[in-house]
Amino acid sequence: MRKLSNKPVRVDPIFAQTMGEIAKIRLNKGLSKLTKEELSIREQTRLLTKTDGFKKSLEELKFKPKRENLI
Repeated sequence: MRKLSNKPVRVDPIFAQTMGEIAKIRLNKGLSKLTKEELSIREQTRLLTKTDGFKKSLEELKFKPKRENLI
């Protein structure tokens, strides 16, 4: 199996802020621990990919045009 590259990728700031807020909520509800790894964006996106709505969102993104292309 080929190893994934560790190229840095820029994350949308609004997405990063949303994931940070979700991490705080999960911490307050006792769903995660107060560790750097569990509060990271990487962990939040890993959890996001395991949700039921994620697969539906992927299918929607395959066919939905950008907003400026709708006019």
